[in-house]
Amino acid sequence: MNLKLPSLLVATLTCFVLLGESAKPAIANQTNWFKISGMHCNGCAGGIRSELRQTAGVADATVSFTNKLAMVAYDTNSVTPKQLIGVIKEAGYSAKVTQAP
Repeated sequence: MNLKLPSLLVATLTCFVLLGESAKPAIANQTNWFKISGMHCNGCAGGIRSELRQTAGVADATVSFTNKLAMVAYDTNSVTPKQLIGVIKEAGYSAKVTQAP
């Protein structure tokens, strides 16, 4: 029998297997935009994105060097906007919550 699974389910299951049984993917119930200061290149944006995605409770993060914005989808039971700003600050940049563009 050949089962066809949706690609998102396959990616989630793969992530679960690779990270181990104790790691559970975050389910986002909130999305916030953050205005970021101090980025000088796309490498900066990539570093911030990586740090955010590694944060417990973050389901996904995208960062635009061009627009100086980050969009973070996260679980409010695990992380707060203030903590996300702290992650960005620890990476060496300034951030504040802003409205979606």
